[in-house]
Amino acid sequence: MLNKTKLTLGAALIAASQLAAADVAEVKISNLTLSVQNGGWWAYIPFEVDWTSPTAGTSAALVNPSFADSAGGWHGYALTSSAMDGAHIAQAQLTAKTPQTDINGVGASAKVDVNGGQAGWAFAKVFDGQILVSGNATVTVSFTLDSLLATGNQAQANATIEFCSTDFVTDTCEAANYAEAFVDATSPAYTGPSILTASWTNLSNDNTWAKMRIGLTASADSLATPVPEPTTTALWLAGLAGIGAIARRRKI
Repeated sequence: MLNKTKLTLGAALIAASQLAAADVAEVKISNLTLSVQNGGWWAYIPFEVDWTSPTAGTSAALVNPSFADSAGGWHGYALTSSAMDGAHIAQAQLTAKTPQTDINGVGASAKVDVNGGQAGWAFAKVFDGQILVSGNATVTVSFTLDSLLATGNQAQANATIEFCSTDFVTDTCEAANYAEAFVDATSPAYTGPSILTASWTNLSNDNTWAKMRIGLTASADSLATPVPEPTTTALWLAGLAGIGAIARRRKI
């Protein structure tokens, strides 16, 4: 009887600890700046045109049970997506600077806070589209990392800037034009630069289109057992399959 009581108490303590331990991922940026140097000293960023898709958006989801939210618009718009289930939350946000047509000064955040078997992700698409860069000019994007953390069993967060050459069909991307800040629950605290920067140079004398992507991702999974197929599917749909795979490999 005493052994049975001990086992019951032990199981209760384990269950309580699993419920109490939250998996949290958060990334937050501010002071986004786009600048152009040399060449013609300008870059054109399409805004509210009918020949290309809107450049910004937010999305967030919880998996077990499932809740999802998304919003889309153009860079400089204030957008928010959130999914909540009791104490669990996944949220992505873009903050705007007046006038809305200006990407400079935009802030963004993505956060997931789950426990007790819930999982979720949040994505802030600050910009994803084409820009026209004047001949021989260099375009640079930078922003301040205000927060980047991941705690718990399976959690990770990142912020990225990427430039690619493009013909509107195929993007050619190089590591030299990419910057990322990344943390996960198994890594130490982020010790990289507090300002993330990436650049792309138009080597042609002609005005040339380039692809620019700026985004934040946060994901967390508090499941004690291997991730089920619905979670995997959700991560694929969110563009987070790689993150989910890394988390599962580390757990094995």
